[in-house]
Amino acid sequence: MAVKNIAVTDTLETFRTTFNELCADDFGDIANLSGSIVATNLVDAMNETISIATSTAGWTIEDSSSTQQIIGGGNILRVLGSSNEIEAVVSATDTLTIGLPNAVSVTTSLTAPNLSTGTLSITNGSITDSNGTISFGDENLTTTGTVTAANFVNTGTTSTLGTIEISGNTIRSVDSTEVNINDGLRIQGTLKTNAINPRSGSDVDFGSSNLTTSGSFYTSNGSGGIIFEGSTPDGFETTIAATDPTADRTITIPNETGTLITTGSIDAVTEDMMANDSISSAELKAVVQLVIYNSSGVAVKTLYGAGS
Repeated sequence: MAVKNIAVTDTLETFRTTFNELCADDFGDIANLSGSIVATNLVDAMNETISIATSTAGWTIEDSSSTQQIIGGGNILRVLGSSNEIEAVVSATDTLTIGLPNAVSVTTSLTAPNLSTGTLSITNGSITDSNGTISFGDENLTTTGTVTAANFVNTGTTSTLGTIEISGNTIRSVDSTEVNINDGLRIQGTLKTNAINPRSGSDVDFGSSNLTTSGSFYTSNGSGGIIFEGSTPDGFETTIAATDPTADRTITIPNETGTLITTGSIDAVTEDMMANDSISSAELKAVVQLVIYNSSGVAVKTLYGAGS
């Protein structure tokens, strides 16, 4: 089958004879086509021939994008893959088995809604284990985000969060002698401490709470005492202070309702506060006495008065 050429200068008769020869000699007489081929042109006839050939001695392979490739008789389909990515095994009869090796290596990325290995599952940012425990061995976990957990359990004796160390039931700062708590602190049990100092200023404010003790209150400073503000919060207070004692002293408050009398009290003592015969000559600084006698000369009454 030679190549046919028609020059620009050729006549129409040359074109006619050349075309007829091409159809008769190169394309062939369509009347000679097999009766099993129904195509009426060369392209369709070739496609039909390929279809017949593949249906008897070949087959077609198609991927998920519907792209097809005809595998004809004598052709070889090769399934390739790295040893750590895919395993392809050909076996009789006409069987191709594709699987994954025990250790799979992905050099780019792997996307899957769920990953499971043994009892461990990774799903949408969540790592769970059906045994209830995930162990990272002796590895360090680092995150720039937030770790949220219902409970933190340390299998060792000491845990450190920043500069706060927790060892057993002891909490301390590793870089200071104080642990600062910026919020209110509520203690369910008993608070045990040897000293309470104000965070700022010189006062510890207990608000409207009552302080109760079965022991004693001590003021260790010689200038200290008990200070009462009174009903008006101003710059004036009443202080109860003790003179430096040279021995243990006890001042007893009587079991009665009344007002305390001091050496500075003026007109504070009334007649109702004194019982009969409560003042005798012994309480007078200087004594002048008046003796009353009866007609027999016997003293019947002695009156005492304050002298000069």
